[in-house]
Amino acid sequence: MAIAQDQGSRVQRSSVSFRVELARAAARSFELAPRPERKRIERAIDALATNPRPPGKLVKAIQGTKDGFLRMRVGDYRIVYGVMDPDRVVLILGIIHRKDLEQWLRQHG
Repeated sequence: MAIAQDQGSRVQRSSVSFRVELARAAARSFELAPRPERKRIERAIDALATNPRPPGKLVKAIQGTKDGFLRMRVGDYRIVYGVMDPDRVVLILGIIHRKDLEQWLRQHG
């Protein structure tokens, strides 16, 4: 995953269908994840760049969020993100362990 630091709070990736940006908290969570999980998360983020709404059961809409966030299951982690179609941007808001997801949603949703 080619990641470059953006101005301040985001990390971005370019040369794909969608540009993927990570909020600072998401980038921090990515760095703190165990190495095997990081590899899986990295592959999932790369996949989101080409198709942010893949078919199947790995991605679900998060009910009750005002902005229509999605979550992608990656092992024991969930990638919470929003898709801004006009700008072709996927903004990853959090990379959260599944046990912490409800608490994270209460704080951020």
